[in-house]
Amino acid sequence: MIFRRIIVAYLPYAILGTILSFTVYAVVQQNIRMSANDPQIQLAEDGAAAISNGASAQNIVGSGRVDMQKSLAPFVIVYDDSGKVLASSGYIGNDIPLLPTGVLDYTRSNIDDRITWQPASTTRLAAVIRRVSGGTPGFVLAGRNIREIESREHQLLLMVAAAWIGLLVLGFIAIAYQVASDMKEVDLEIDL
Repeated sequence: MIFRRIIVAYLPYAILGTILSFTVYAVVQQNIRMSANDPQIQLAEDGAAAISNGASAQNIVGSGRVDMQKSLAPFVIVYDDSGKVLASSGYIGNDIPLLPTGVLDYTRSNIDDRITWQPASTTRLAAVIRRVSGGTPGFVLAGRNIREIESREHQLLLMVAAAWIGLLVLGFIAIAYQVASDMKEVDLEIDL
């Protein structure tokens, strides 16, 4: 009888605690993930504007090389209107990885796109693609490895899970104590 009362009293608390924990995780995780695009947004927009104003693709990407698998540094890839690579600072080994089918078509219709791109099994990238308008249409992609972002997301998951478990355990103890105390008071009133 007492266990049933504890469960009935505890269940709304557990549901609310679970919803709040999930909400905290989702909001903070999305904030972390969206912030991964911040430098790429600026690089893609500025690169597209520079090309529209006559800059060459090579001037946009610069002379450096970024190993997408190992480096956290941002990189830039410039494509012509058909999707052919004109210049790139990002490589996997000695190769420039291919974008998934449809990405440039979507960007052509929507001006920009923000994707999580996995060009190799161990490499995930946050990429922003911007449409280049004007006399030499094409696309500018700016990206960077999100290894550190995903590590932060995992740490967040562990912290929220630990807090959620602690919340549920402490809540159960508090509610069990309260229900037991209430039942003792009822028993005392009956005895009087």
